[in-house]
Amino acid sequence: MQEKTFKQLLMSSNYYTLNKHVVKTLGIEPAFLLTILIEASDGLADEEGWFYQTIEKIGELTGIGRHKQDKIIKDLIESKILEQKNKGVPCKRYFKINYEMIENLVFQKQQTSLSQNDKLDCKKETNLFVKNSQTSLSQNDNNKEHNINNINKESNHKEHNKSYDDCSDDLKAIKKWFKENQIDFSKKHENKIIELLKNNSLGYLLKLFQEQIDILKNKPGVKNIAAIFSNHLFKGTAEINLKEIENREIEQENLKKEEKKESERNEKFLKIFWELPLEEQEKIENEILKNNNINHFLELKKNSTVMYYRLITPFISKYIQEKN
Repeated sequence: MQEKTFKQLLMSSNYYTLNKHVVKTLGIEPAFLLTILIEASDGLADEEGWFYQTIEKIGELTGIGRHKQDKIIKDLIESKILEQKNKGVPCKRYFKINYEMIENLVFQKQQTSLSQNDKLDCKKETNLFVKNSQTSLSQNDNNKEHNINNINKESNHKEHNKSYDDCSDDLKAIKKWFKENQIDFSKKHENKIIELLKNNSLGYLLKLFQEQIDILKNKPGVKNIAAIFSNHLFKGTAEINLKEIENREIEQENLKKEEKKESERNEKFLKIFWELPLEEQEKIENEILKNNNINHFLELKKNSTVMYYRLITPFISKYIQEKN
């Protein structure tokens, strides 16, 4: 295997990260599917948090079959971690993730246990900087910043409390980062960093700080980056990456355009379908229902033919394209 190809294979973008507490609570397959849905929601969700994901796409990403998908999604809905509704023409299934329920189910018990056994020198305090940063980002980015990284962060950071001695090496590393970025490190800075290190890993804070510095460097009219950064640190606020928000809005608009094109394509092939003899139509329908294991759609047809054909129109479109 060529070196370049092998490096691409080993890149982190080719791997999924599963949170061990989510896996322990839900099981590995539900945790995997939930991770996929959270990644899909990041950038695709509308203002209310709804996004759509097809059975085929989930199968392509996870290798999980249709029946297993249905069972896992049903369990997640019953656990109130996930909401589902069908809308659009053709009809598509949309999902919405309840992050508060994930926190309650997965982390509440763990947090209670930690609070009862908090005997280390560093007492747990609210992470105002991170919490407020997430709130600010969420409010300004249509709640799209709340993804699987937030879940991993919460579990990893609340696993145990750090004593001051534990924080000292991390504190030195952050002091070094401040120096490299020409930011004065006062006693006030030190106290704030010690507070943050009690509940956050060194790597996470350095990544967060660097993101803030990069945003300020690319922001027109910013004269004193160090002062603005420190002000955000003390207040527990954060800069917003407007360019990233703009890119996501463009992605959302492109997605809507693709949906419109897909709908128009489906309508075109559905028109061809209606022009076929009735016997041929029935033959195609039966083959679609059998091959896609959706015979239960026939019950829906008895009650609502409109909804029935909305659901199978994508299958009809695909069938006619394949059969030319």
